[in-house]
Amino acid sequence: MTAVIDHQPALVDGPPDQQDRYYHDVFAWPTTIDNTTGEVRLRLGSVIDALIMRAGFAAEVNNFLVRHMFHAPIIVVPGNPADWIFLTQPRTTMRQSVWEDLVHIQVGWKRRGQTIPLPALDNTNDGVRWLEQPQQHTELPPWTAVVAAARRASSVCGAW
Repeated sequence: MTAVIDHQPALVDGPPDQQDRYYHDVFAWPTTIDNTTGEVRLRLGSVIDALIMRAGFAAEVNNFLVRHMFHAPIIVVPGNPADWIFLTQPRTTMRQSVWEDLVHIQVGWKRRGQTIPLPALDNTNDGVRWLEQPQQHTELPPWTAVVAAARRASSVCGAW
């Protein structure tokens, strides 16, 4: 028999080491704490990756993903305009033309080994926050699925 806990502990006021441990233990994500800022950071590349895009376009991409039964955790980075960071499985090899399409439609990514900030799980209001929280026992969408959704949602790339 397996017990599943649906509620996630409140971590917004918890110390960074508690948040770091939670992300590492529950999701097996490679996290670290920035010694300067105290932020919990996610190391990209080997276990998890990310695609970054402007909020309005990202909403279209997310709509496409949801319609095709993919659930991507999404981090909102405030700004004018705000960016959304889609967490994905590690990136895969793609043709050069696909990389060029991503640049053309202003979809960004970080290099392997770089980090991004992780908000507390219950932070939905201030600063870097979760739009779509990660769910236990839910696989991240493949990198290629989010790339395909972005290309499909783009009026620049059109229908493929």
